[in-house]
Amino acid sequence: MCALIDIVSSADFWKIVLPALAAVIAWLSNERSKLIWEQYKRKEENYKELLRCLKGFYVGTQDKELKGQFIHQVNLLWLYAPDDVIETTYQFLEKVKTGANSADNAKELACGALVEAIRKDLLKRRIVNKTTLNASDFRNFTST
Repeated sequence: MCALIDIVSSADFWKIVLPALAAVIAWLSNERSKLIWEQYKRKEENYKELLRCLKGFYVGTQDKELKGQFIHQVNLLWLYAPDDVIETTYQFLEKVKTGANSADNAKELACGALVEAIRKDLLKRRIVNKTTLNASDFRNFTST
């Protein structure tokens, strides 16, 4: 026991341990930063695809294929987007779904709210690690 105390209290021990500990902490921090960056880039690409498919709901196009791709992207939101983006997306879909009696202005505002929610999420640059959504919040939309 005395030998261990002598080793730990020696200056030579700390000359080796402190730099090694600092190197491990720096490496872990760097790996976490890389993970956050990769997840951000993946999220950004998914959001770009979601916004690209949003064109399917424009009055001039009404593209059923783009609508289907949009709905597929909405289902993928559950994998990476925060709750407010998912909820805003569902509010948009409620305004534009077939049979909805929403005015064009309300549809446009819902679209703007969706883009705003996506923008705010991207500006945060955070990984989603908490949710209040559950299975009953999931909605299944189809393109028509």
